[in-house]
Amino acid sequence: MYTNITTNLMVESVDKAIAFYQNILGFSVAASVPGKNDELQFAILSKDKLSLMVQEKSNLIEEYPVLETDKVYPSICLYIMADDFDALYEEIKDKYPISTDLHTSFYGAKEFAITDADGYVLTFTEHKDI
Repeated sequence: MYTNITTNLMVESVDKAIAFYQNILGFSVAASVPGKNDELQFAILSKDKLSLMVQEKSNLIEEYPVLETDKVYPSICLYIMADDFDALYEEIKDKYPISTDLHTSFYGAKEFAITDADGYVLTFTEHKDI
């Protein structure tokens, strides 16, 4: 029945979110929707087998009024499995602050985390058993 699930993050600025995901993580813009004031209101970002949607706060609230808020309050962590984990860690740590240092979790996974431009936590992991 289900075939996929894609996260749509509420962001203050789609343009700033795109800059983060392109410059720090190497994502590209698969699609985008212009908004008012020459800024984007929505974008789909992709890299390898991953896709992520980002939508400007007021535009998302207009579509889903139940999400009404005065500010973006991140409340999820994106858990990203990665190949060549050590190289990824070295690449990211040299250009962006690490918010949770490289460690091995209680379940045996190597992990580290950063936060994106809106404060969402991105945990990168490598483990063979999952």
